[in-house]
Parts: sequence; C-alpha cells; structure tokens
Amino acid sequence: MGLVTRKKRLGTRVESASSQLGYSQSVATLEGLMQLAEDQLRVVRKVETVVVDRPSAKRLGVPPGSRWIRIELLRLLGDGNLEKPVGWTETFIEAEYADVPNLLLMQPKVLISSLIESHHGRRVAEVEQTVRAVPLPPELATVLHAEAGSPALYVMRRYLDHTNEAFEIAITIHPAERMVVKSRLRRDRP
Repeated sequence: MGLVTRKKRLGTRVESASSQLGYSQSVATLEGLMQLAEDQLRVVRKVETVVVDRPSAKRLGVPPGSRWIRIELLRLLGDGNLEKPVGWTETFIEAEYADVPNLLLMQPKVLISSLIESHHGRRVAEVEQTVRAVPLPPELATVLHAEAGSPALYVMRRYLDHTNEAFEIAITIHPAERMVVKSRLRRDRP
C-alpha cells in the first residue's frame, strides 16, 4: 500500500501516512532488485523454445536466428491476488538454461537471473533497464483485468554478464495504476 518499505538487514521504514495506488518500485542496486523479487509471486503461464526472428532480435538486442527459452509469467503481489496482477512478464533466457523454468516453479519468488547464477554460475554484472509508456495490448487486457488500450508501463531489463552479453531479457507490462518507478539521483561531488 506504500505505507512502509522493508529491506533486509535495514529494517522497516514508514514512507507515508496514507496509502498510494498500485505498487511502488525503487531499485538502485542488484540487491534491491532481488528484494523486489521476494515481494512478488511469479506464476508461470507458458514455456517454449523459440528461434528469434529479425524484428524480435532487434527489439531484444540479440542475434537473429538465436535460440531462447521464452517464459510467460503473471506477476502477483505476495498475497497472490489474481484479480489485480502487478504485471505480465515475457522473459527470454538462453536455450542452454532449459532447467530454469522448472526451478522457477519450485521457487517462484526467486529472480530467474539468481537461479541461473546459482545453478549455472553465470553472474549478472549489470542490468540495463528501459522504461516507457505504452497502451495496454488487447491480448493482455483480460489476464491483467484492465482495459485494452489504457495506459501501461513497459519495463525491459537486459541482464548482462561481465562480457556485456545478455543472457536474460525480461519485458514486463504493468497497468499504469499498479506500478510506480521511483529514482533517486545524487551528485557525484558536493
């Protein structure tokens, strides 16, 4: 409800005296992203292996013709309320990580990148995030219990290893009233 925030080893902090609409995300580190994952439940809806065509390759920033595992997820708040999902996610992981969807079914609050790291040793060095406004696609309106064409937030995260190669790409669509992205910018020098 936006009244308090909690962080591992830091405690709980009062953020507001009144509730805000939707879900608020304030992430500045990879650890913060992992904390966000613990607050959400991921329901796997579909898993398939795909060969990326040219338009998809351009959108994802990967080579055309490369093979990926595509996972569709419904993202819910910790209470698992299916009536107000936080968002819908389309995640692409390299085809060699075929065991990850089953691992995700067993651990639905763990980031996919964390599962890849713990089971395959490939570590995230950086996450590149793109956020933009989009109309809610008609094919997602029913599953998200929102109106087709209404404002939505599109968030693409590209998980990069130390060689700057993406091994996971996650695209999430949030109905506008259910997600807020906050940033804090600091000066480098006083």
